[in-house]
Amino acid sequence: MANERMMREASPWKLLLTMSLPTIVVMIVNVLYNMADVYFIGQTGNTNAVAAISLAAPVFSAISACHTLIGFGGSTAISIALGEGNKDKVRRYSAFVVWFPVLLSAVIMVILFACMPGLLQLLGTDADTFPHAQAYLRILTCGTPFMLLSGALGNSIRADGDAKSAMLASMAGTIVNIILDPLFILRFGWGSGGAALATVIGYVISMVLALRIARRKEAWSLSPKDFTLRPEISLRVLSLGLPMAGGTLLMSFAHIFSNRLLVAYGNQAVAARSVAGKISMLIPMILMGVCMGIQPAVSYAYGRRDLRRLKEILLDTGICATAIAVLFTVLTFVFRRALVTAFLPDPSILDLGMQMVIGCIIATPVYGIYQLCSTFLQGTGSVSYATVTSLLRQGLVYVPVNFLMNTAFGLNGLIYASAVTDILSTLIGVVLCALQARALAAESHRGSHRGRFSV
Repeated sequence: MANERMMREASPWKLLLTMSLPTIVVMIVNVLYNMADVYFIGQTGNTNAVAAISLAAPVFSAISACHTLIGFGGSTAISIALGEGNKDKVRRYSAFVVWFPVLLSAVIMVILFACMPGLLQLLGTDADTFPHAQAYLRILTCGTPFMLLSGALGNSIRADGDAKSAMLASMAGTIVNIILDPLFILRFGWGSGGAALATVIGYVISMVLALRIARRKEAWSLSPKDFTLRPEISLRVLSLGLPMAGGTLLMSFAHIFSNRLLVAYGNQAVAARSVAGKISMLIPMILMGVCMGIQPAVSYAYGRRDLRRLKEILLDTGICATAIAVLFTVLTFVFRRALVTAFLPDPSILDLGMQMVIGCIIATPVYGIYQLCSTFLQGTGSVSYATVTSLLRQGLVYVPVNFLMNTAFGLNGLIYASAVTDILSTLIGVVLCALQARALAAESHRGSHRGRFSV
């Protein structure tokens, strides 16, 4: 196929333009998804509603972790199978990506509806934020099947390098969401429930388009006859998706922990952190897009045992990610006042919001390296190292750093905890990558005598 030939022969910079650029657009689209709800709710001037969406966000992150588990695992498994030339595995993996989300969504919906009141109390809602959070979460729960299938397919259809199609499906859903948000929130006055409904409808649109794209994939299968829960298929997909999904899931728990620390400083602190988080989200999402976009090529090169190609791809991707991180960090710093005001025109939280933006972005220039470490480890099938790396920033380092900095410095410590987390996580990630690179070099030395590797 043309996409496979591109992953095998094109220069790394062409791969970045062809595969990472559309994925960056997808990640920006995802940022807009997240920003739209907070932005339009903020225009109502209701600080409690903004805080409520932030408090309910960990549930949304947990659902995202589930489709990430399936989608990223499926994408990596399919890419490696394509590199190996194993079409039967491609059919089995793709069928799993389609049908497993259907089963999983039913379980998630039952659990969320049964536990919702207690869950919202655990998330830190109070009498002012509970009604808004409940309205938001109820509708998101109803949309779980669409969210899971859309996310799983959106990630996995990139497996053969077809990032453009994934971009188009994601963009369509986001455009619909952004159009519906002001209509539902400002025009109809549906508040947080309207924001959730717009989000779900956007996912429905993305899901329909992703299904149509998947049907056209060579060697793919959407038939339930090819769906199996046999360990060699299900565990392979889920284990490869675990690093990214584990990080996303742990992030939701870390978010709960951070929010509960912030609640002690008032709902304004929670709202300010929510706005700062949305603003600063753009940079790591772009960097994630760079690395996610190139991941199928990393897995394909690994599947073909072409380590020279693998090194070239990783080096050029690292240069690209670092340059982008520095540029967008400077731009965000310069325009931080206008960005905070645009989201929540409340003068009482302006200064705090700007300080939180600085705390969120000050260490992002190193985040590209951290994300590349995660991509390299996952793309080469190192599930244990990739899982540890993914969990570092989202909880293993983040939670204790937040606790210690809050204890030592109070609110100022919480503001800069994410920067400390990014630096420590990147250092550990680089060490794990060095260990994996040494293991691949040793395997290459052994395999070269049998003609398996190109180095």
